[in-house]
Amino acid sequence: MVKPSNVSAIEKVTDRSWEAWVALLDDAGARELDHGGIAVIAQRNLDVEGGNNGWWAQSVAVAYEQHIGRRLPGQRPDGTFEASVSRTVEGRREDVARAWAEVVLDQLAAHGGVGGVALEGDARANDTGKRSYWRVGLTDGTRVAVAFEDKGADRVTVTATHERIAAPDHVADWKADWKELLGRL
Repeated sequence: MVKPSNVSAIEKVTDRSWEAWVALLDDAGARELDHGGIAVIAQRNLDVEGGNNGWWAQSVAVAYEQHIGRRLPGQRPDGTFEASVSRTVEGRREDVARAWAEVVLDQLAAHGGVGGVALEGDARANDTGKRSYWRVGLTDGTRVAVAFEDKGADRVTVTATHERIAAPDHVADWKADWKELLGRL
């Protein structure tokens, strides 16, 4: 089942009803195609004002896959799931990134991991000029990327994205764990 907010956004931006998208994709044989093939059909039929046709084609493809029962909300093309939480905090990006590293170290010292799962190896940090990142794998095979992005003067949006989650029923627990850690900033 498609998340209604995705369909509403797709309809608004593409100026095409969801029913029309489903008919167009069905008529093009999209039920037999993989995600990439569906996205190609969608992109050929898009002319989004301001561009981003590729991004919207991906959105149409995901929504269609959910519509036909091939993909659950939050499910990635490889069958795993993703959990993402964010928070905007006061401070400079580099200071907030340093504070995050301290929060994680405190969590490790107190609990040996996050959500009962230990980190695998050392976290990697890098900066692109526009964003700073903190990434680490976990011993259960999942991985986490935390992005820090300036949101005006002395405000930073911090987004934690947990990837490769095996089952949809684990997503809510991971979101709660990362939200709690972000709350310590």
